[in-house]
Amino acid sequence: MAHILLVEDDSDIMQINQSFLEKEGYSVHCASSIQQASFLLEECIPDLVLLDVMLPDGSGIEFCEILRQKTKAPVIFLTALDETDDIIRGFRSGCDDYITKPYDLNVLKLRIEAQLRRNTKQEVQHPRIELPCLTVDLFSGTAILDGNECSLPQRELQILYLLASHIGLRINYHEIYQTIYGCDVEDSKNTIRVNISRLKKHLSMDDMSTYEIASTSDGEYILRRVIF
Repeated sequence: MAHILLVEDDSDIMQINQSFLEKEGYSVHCASSIQQASFLLEECIPDLVLLDVMLPDGSGIEFCEILRQKTKAPVIFLTALDETDDIIRGFRSGCDDYITKPYDLNVLKLRIEAQLRRNTKQEVQHPRIELPCLTVDLFSGTAILDGNECSLPQRELQILYLLASHIGLRINYHEIYQTIYGCDVEDSKNTIRVNISRLKKHLSMDDMSTYEIASTSDGEYILRRVIF
């Protein structure tokens, strides 16, 4: 499931887009201002950002430049500004696509799918995630947490990569198992529980670690940064 950050100050447009995209299988996190969007970015890393240009506390153009320093996720502008100069400014700020209002939701869906496909191919070519104090490298088979490098078994490394690519977001054990093993079995919940327990041990995750892997009674897992 891809996670989309929707930054839109028009509540009607936000609700319409959110409802449509969730029906299409996306997880949508909404923000009506740059401040709210910035807060969400501290909690999770989206797979794609839908961004309005005219926001109550600043310009989406300027915020896009900030986004480019924090995430490689595709950014699509959704805006009523349709002048050529506006579009040029949008792309120069680092956006991947620019859609003017009004737009067809099915066209929006196709544009989102195209950007996610392109970004997935890039991730395959560069299978490395770098977060503050945490690096996960599929190519070398290592993870670095708080300056300590650790070689991990393949399955544990893949799980950590998946959690790190969706930091701050809950991922169900079904989704983890299907992503890692390509299928699902009756004992998948216990398998993922054991793998994550070993992963935490190998990384020496304790009370002083910068990150923790939390779990819920429903078998959901979340990698999150610990604020001391």
